[in-house]
Amino acid sequence: MRSCFRSGALGALTLAGLLAQGVDPSNGFKVRGEISPATQGMSSLTVELTGSGGGPAEKAEVNPDGTFEIHCVQPGVYELRLTGVAGALVHQQTVMISAGNPAITIRLNEGSPTSAHPSQGTVSIHQLTHKVPPQARKAFDKGEQAKDKGRHEQAAECFRKATTIDPEYADAFSELGAEESAQGDLPHAVEHFQRAIEIAPDHAVAISNLSIALAKMRRYDEASVAARRALQYMPGSGRLRFVLATSLLLSKGDSDEVLSNLERATDEIPRAHLVAARLLMQRGQRTEALQHVESYLHAVPANDQDRAKALAMQAELRP
Repeated sequence: MRSCFRSGALGALTLAGLLAQGVDPSNGFKVRGEISPATQGMSSLTVELTGSGGGPAEKAEVNPDGTFEIHCVQPGVYELRLTGVAGALVHQQTVMISAGNPAITIRLNEGSPTSAHPSQGTVSIHQLTHKVPPQARKAFDKGEQAKDKGRHEQAAECFRKATTIDPEYADAFSELGAEESAQGDLPHAVEHFQRAIEIAPDHAVAISNLSIALAKMRRYDEASVAARRALQYMPGSGRLRFVLATSLLLSKGDSDEVLSNLERATDEIPRAHLVAARLLMQRGQRTEALQHVESYLHAVPANDQDRAKALAMQAELRP
């Protein structure tokens, strides 16, 4: 994926205790559970429990109705993993299984994030369960190969072919939009990001890239809405924080929310220090502004294009 994010894993699962089952002293518990709400494609998912001390994992395939059953589980603390097609991680979290409550309910919410691989983006439930026709997958893979070789026009054509074969192929629309954005064709990029989101409303990669494309088009109100939505999936993304902050600043002016998002973006986007410093100067908070300028100067190389501007700000702010 060019321009910002790649797919990772998504699924919001909250553990609660239900469905108690008896104890077998020699073999351990039989743990039953369910995924709620059950949706199409449940049978493509696998539940896995791994003990905190390592060792073999206990696994169970999920039934079409969202139920599952794991045998021979001893009391203790486990890492729970829910995986999809080709082992794609949907969610993981720590759970405790006890004699009084050897049961699991996984409450699935497509609109909520997971922290499994936040740096790589997320994978929607639609992506995990949608069956892509072989010819569409072949075209998509050719597009990825062309993109990796820097052949971006060819990549775009391959992704476009994949969407023609499979009009529900959200990833292909998202990748097509990324290629168009990289080539400066922002109107078509926005159109294809929006199509990916229509197919898979929780497609975090497409939502993130949409926010950036809208900001580049100076559609700041729409960009801030998209950035807020994307941050529900990638709350640690400094790039998205910067998009949100600058979009709000350019559409609505200075605010505490703008400054907060700029400060949270600085580790990933050092230039956010300079924008924050300028706002603080306008507020009369010169000491805080100087701290941001000096943090910026420490973070960037000597040949950074904004270094001269930062040095001028530093000279202005020093007592």
